[in-house]
Parts: sequence; structure tokens; C-alpha cells
Amino acid sequence: MLPRQLHLPAAGDDLAQWCQVSYIDGALTRREILRTSGASDAYHDWHERISDDDGRTWSDPRPIPGVVDQRPDGGIVTYPCGHHYDDALGILYEKRMRRIWPGLEVYTFHWEGHQHPFNDHTFVVEDGRDVLLRFEDGPDYDPQNPFDPEFCRTNSSYLGVGIAFGEDGSAYYPLVCQPAGHSHNTGGLVLMRRDPGSGEWSPSNQQFVDPEISSRGLLEPDVTLLKNGHLLVVMRGSDSPTTPGRKWFSVSTDGGKTLSPVEEFRYDDGSSFYSPSSIHSLVRSRKNGRLYWIANITEEPPSGNSPRYPLYIAEIDEEKVAVRRDSLVCIDDRHDGEPDAVQLSNFSVVENRQTLDIEIYLTRIGEIPDHFWQGAVYQYTFTPQA
Repeated sequence: MLPRQLHLPAAGDDLAQWCQVSYIDGALTRREILRTSGASDAYHDWHERISDDDGRTWSDPRPIPGVVDQRPDGGIVTYPCGHHYDDALGILYEKRMRRIWPGLEVYTFHWEGHQHPFNDHTFVVEDGRDVLLRFEDGPDYDPQNPFDPEFCRTNSSYLGVGIAFGEDGSAYYPLVCQPAGHSHNTGGLVLMRRDPGSGEWSPSNQQFVDPEISSRGLLEPDVTLLKNGHLLVVMRGSDSPTTPGRKWFSVSTDGGKTLSPVEEFRYDDGSSFYSPSSIHSLVRSRKNGRLYWIANITEEPPSGNSPRYPLYIAEIDEEKVAVRRDSLVCIDDRHDGEPDAVQLSNFSVVENRQTLDIEIYLTRIGEIPDHFWQGAVYQYTFTPQA
């Protein structure tokens, strides 16, 4: 297991603290997005703090305005989802997702008539302007009419984990797409590409899987450029009566225009592994050039989202497009006395620009048996071999 140290204490009794870390320039300026929660996917008290010296000192936390907008005819949450800085072009991209509850209060998660009560749309912020990522025809977001039925019906998507940058200045961002008329619970994959000349975003083809492969479609995709120039997208799925919980992948060999059919992500010896429906992350080390993957891998078949432990980091065999089994390093695991429901997931990853260590910031939900949501943020440091 990697050593861990406390980064931020729990927010309070039965309140978890969450932390999203990213660099926001080509130097050493970091931004942390802070929020609290006491229930699944319901976040409050959004703040940010800035460090100009690579995390040694921080500004006082200040509120992030405009995250929650409750109106008489419905609710809107504009989630700040972190930054990605393109060193080559000097462009800072901020990821945002708008979750819209027409006619409802925000964080209303019950189902009504088997229809999801909210819809999601993904945006990137470039030079201070919101850009809606479109993969089908449909209207743009109108802040004066956010509950427009046609807008809510089209270009519904859930954001991906990260953005990858090509040497030519292209940016690649994978989304979970829910095209108009498609079931919200069986989303597919689309890869958005930003043309470095025009600045316009265009979609790839869409890939879906049968519900027997993943009962909730494809979720939380992450993307990276392989050494051969191909694009790799890895996604979480969810177990079904016929298929245990796995991770899945697709490849583009033509610069993001076309995605290959979805395949099972395996070990480099061809064997399968189990993984719950949980987030994961790809990161290439500037220290040794190797590609690493951070994810939950379990010994037994998972049930839906659980268990979300242990958490591993491993190298990717880029020729086989597989996880190097002999490279697995345990980041953390459930400890004696901790509940079975402890979660080692929903982490934030950043490569330290000075040490080139990989830093993982993780909220350990469930670590206190009698106070499930009283989770603190810990920092784990992985030092790649030179």
C-alpha cells in the first residue's frame, strides 16, 4: 500500500469533504475545488482555494458562485469539474456539467414513471465562455430558458474523466451520450475532438453495449493518447445477470473520428479481472513516459458499485492495450474494523510538476463505522520508477 497522509479533515459530523485538484497554468498554480456531502451525489458548500507555490501554501477558501440555481419552475446545478491545461497551446479548459431538474428541486433522485427526473449536459469553458458539447442537432443552452424541452431532450450527456491533448493542438474529451429518444440508463460513448485551427468541437461515431454486457451502459470514460498515436478510451460498466462487473475500452485509430466497438479491458496475459462500477483514471508519467491506470480491482465479482476497494495503480501495455498484471501496486484497501461499505473511489489525480510524483486525493467514505459520511481527504503519493 502507498503511504497516506491527511490532506483535509472531514467537513463535520456525518459530512464528507471532497477535493478536486488541478493545475490552472503552465507554472505551479493549483486550484482545489472543495465541496461537502452527506448523501450520494448531493454536494453542497462549494468553495475553491488557490496555491501559487505548488500546494505549499493556500489562499483562504472562497465560495464558488452560481453552482445551485433553484427557480420556481425547476432547479439547475452547474458542477465545476476541474481543469485541464494544454501546455502546447497555453489553453486552460474547465469542465462543467449542468444537471437540470424541470419542475423539481435540485438533488431530487427518485424515479417517476421510470423516467429520470433530471438531464445532464456537458460544457467546456474556454476563455471565459461556455461551450455546449453537441453530438446531435439541438438548441444551445439559453440561461433565460434553461428548461426548454427541446434543449433538455437533445445532447444529453455525462462528462468524462479527463481531456487528452495531441501534438497538433487537438483536444479530445469522451462523454457518456444519451441521444434523444435513448434510455437515460443505457448511455453510450462519444469522443469529442476540438480542431486546433477552427476551435470547433466535433463528435465521433457513438458506441453502445447491450444491457447484458453492462446493465447501466457505459459510464465515466477517460481518454489518453497511446505512443502509436491511437486514442484509448476506458469506461466503467455495471454487472448484469450474464456479465460480471468489468471495465471496457474502445480505440480510435483516425484521430478521434471513429471509435472501435467496445471490448473488455483485460490483463496483458489475456485473463479477465473484476471491477465495480466506479471511477478510474489514466495518467502518463513525464518521469518515465509510462502510462498508468488507477482503478478498483476486486477478487470476487462486484455487485453494482460495490465493493470499491482495493484501489490499485498499474502500468498499461500499450501494444496489447491491456493492464500489466505484474505491475499492480495497491494504493489502499479496506482495513480491519472498517465497514464493508467503505469506498476508496471518486479520487482526484495530479502529477506534481516539480517531483513528477503522481498524487492521488481520495475521500475515504465509510471509514468511521458509526458515521458513514464523515470522510476526510487523504493524499497518496506514487513515485514512478525512473
